[in-house]
Amino acid sequence: MSEADSKAAAVREVYTGYYREMGGLGTAPELDAVAMSAAKGAARSQTPRKPPPARLAAAAPDRPAGRKSVPALLIFAAMVALIVAYTFLMN
Repeated sequence: MSEADSKAAAVREVYTGYYREMGGLGTAPELDAVAMSAAKGAARSQTPRKPPPARLAAAAPDRPAGRKSVPALLIFAAMVALIVAYTFLMN
C-alpha cells in the first residue's frame, strides 16, 4: 500500500468513526461527494472588499479627520483631578 493510499484509508476510517459518534445512521457519505456539494454551494466574491470608512478617512489627507484621539496622559490627569475633588468634597 502506498503512502497516499494509507493516508486516504486513515482519513476514511477517522471520518467514519466521527460520523457514527455524531449519530449518523447507516454508512457515512463519500468524502468526495461532501466536498463537491460544499464547493458548489459556496459563493465567493470576485471583487475585493472596500475598507471601512475610518480607513478611508485616514488614507485621504485632504479630508478632515472625524475624531482625534485623546492622549493617555490627559485622561490620567483628569482621573486624578476627579479623585482629588471627590476626596476633598467628601471630607
